[in-house]
Amino acid sequence: MSNNNDNKENMNKILDTLHSQFAENQNHHQGIFIQFLIALFAIFGVFGYIYTHTSSEISAIQTVVGKINDIELYSLITLLITSVIVLAILTLLIAIILNLGYGFRRDQHLNKKIRQKYLTNGEYEDIFGKLYNSDNKNICDFLPDFYKIFYWFILGFQIIIFLTTCFKENILQFENNSFAFLMLLLDFSLILVSVCLYYLTYRKYKDKLKNAER
Repeated sequence: MSNNNDNKENMNKILDTLHSQFAENQNHHQGIFIQFLIALFAIFGVFGYIYTHTSSEISAIQTVVGKINDIELYSLITLLITSVIVLAILTLLIAIILNLGYGFRRDQHLNKKIRQKYLTNGEYEDIFGKLYNSDNKNICDFLPDFYKIFYWFILGFQIIIFLTTCFKENILQFENNSFAFLMLLLDFSLILVSVCLYYLTYRKYKDKLKNAER
């Protein structure tokens, strides 16, 4: 009789932790959402300002601001260096997002194991069903939706920044075009790093969580 009471008490505790976890996760998501939005708007604002104030009429070797008709303008080299810095920061943000997303799935996996230990199969399926299975995700949805949206959003802006820089007027036609090629190559490499980080994070999820059930 006491064992049944203990099991019911354990089950109630587990269900209580579920509700508190959902609340904590929601607050955590809101905090990250605001912080990331502020960071992204600041980054895009800086790049957008420099991009719209870049002129091929400014000397290519001039990395500080120049003036034409009393309007402050930047050289193409300044734009290229800025694009590398911005893409590097965005790649860092992607690494953070992927780490947080993996950590979220890892915590789900641990919670699932704990709950399965104290709930019978029938009870577990009645309460959670297939909504709480963190171990059967594929490469397209192994990240929680919140983090997945941010990943693709940032990756999309990385591609946009790279393309807009490539198509900037006379970007490869000034006297130091080898430097321009190097900077654009770095831009492209940073985008590839973002994609590789996604794949490596999925491999870690697959090896440590998905395949752990087999």
